[in-house]
Amino acid sequence: MFFLHCVLLISYFLPRNLVFSDELPFLDGLSCVDPNFKLFEKLYFLDWILADNRPVFLDEHNNFSCQYLPPSKEVPSSVHALRPGDIKVVAALGDSLSVANGAGADRLINVINQYLGLSFTVGGFIRTFNDVVKHADHVQEHFSLPNVLKFYNPDILGWSYGVAKPGESRNLLNMAKAGSKARDLHEQADNLIEVLTSNPYYKLNENWKLLTLFIGANNLCQFCTDPLSKPEHFVRDIREVLDKLQSKVPRMFVNLLTIMNVEQVVRLGDDIKGCRMAHVCFCDCVLSNTPENKTKYQNYLKKYRSGLKDLVKSGRYDTSDDFTVVIQPMMENASPPLKPDGSEDLSYLAPDCFHFSQRGHNLAGRALWNSMLEPVGKKRSTWDNNGEVLCPSEEYPFLATSKNSGNAQRVMKTGSALNLQNSEVRTVAI
Repeated sequence: MFFLHCVLLISYFLPRNLVFSDELPFLDGLSCVDPNFKLFEKLYFLDWILADNRPVFLDEHNNFSCQYLPPSKEVPSSVHALRPGDIKVVAALGDSLSVANGAGADRLINVINQYLGLSFTVGGFIRTFNDVVKHADHVQEHFSLPNVLKFYNPDILGWSYGVAKPGESRNLLNMAKAGSKARDLHEQADNLIEVLTSNPYYKLNENWKLLTLFIGANNLCQFCTDPLSKPEHFVRDIREVLDKLQSKVPRMFVNLLTIMNVEQVVRLGDDIKGCRMAHVCFCDCVLSNTPENKTKYQNYLKKYRSGLKDLVKSGRYDTSDDFTVVIQPMMENASPPLKPDGSEDLSYLAPDCFHFSQRGHNLAGRALWNSMLEPVGKKRSTWDNNGEVLCPSEEYPFLATSKNSGNAQRVMKTGSALNLQNSEVRTVAI
């Protein structure tokens, strides 16, 4: 909610044609916290502010040409033998990056909107406020995880849709909430378990479920003021949530994404007044230039990542065949693609220069898909913008786990395990 207040207050003073201008001296000294909440209350529910979204962006790099791979002939009994078409349900836990705040926004005020259908983790399509359908429900138009899985199973359930005003819900099984930290995952997981266990539509005991968990940006942004964002608390909260899911939800594959370098992100758009004010407002800890804070931030970031990797490597979530957790590290060294002149291409970010735009979600979705097929121990820690897409094959048809990756690496040495569009197989150990 604090982030929403920042965006509302800053953008209230930004004329439409000046959002990306540096000629805004009247913003200097503007407080991120307005003492009169009625200002936010009025802006929060004004439809004319919320109903302005940019057209769906057709990414020219989505040349998806994987050959169709049928699901298993019988429902797999092991999570280590899952083909993409075996996934019947998708879900997500996380923060504003998972509910796609600002993904379709054309100005700062619209970053408060959740473009759920564009979420790279669990978005299925987008619908505007006046219910005019924007066709982004095909992987060639928008590369989200549900959209690529629809190629292998068009009846997949759980993906979020449309565009939500604050307070609305079109999430389905996207339980993420803007502003969340690791400790908020407990409530999200409880909500997910409640829906899965109470709604027979999802067939709790029969269907294989794919959950993507992505959290940590808000913990890092406020690490210097929030004692509960210490690495030990961060890892503990995620461990407890995963333990709960393992005990309550059968037949689940969990993508656990390690956090990106938030400092690199909040330095982007530093010459853009609106972006700079937004970053100072909700991520001032990371922007601090004191040596103590810089050292502490780097220590936290390192321990967030290593703590999660150690947790998964311990084998804690490989004690049965119906549940596993796989680290997907493709965000760790990710940065926006560059323009021909060598500058960062901010079209991959929302107008606050922090959240992903539709183009950014498209890139992140493709990177996540590739990471899910790369063997454990050989996953890339960055993304590429050259349009390459990994494709499962009959030689190696499975989503990669700790227990099936050994065979994948052996087959990959022959160059035939994973069909890689546009280039040779390239892997980087995490």
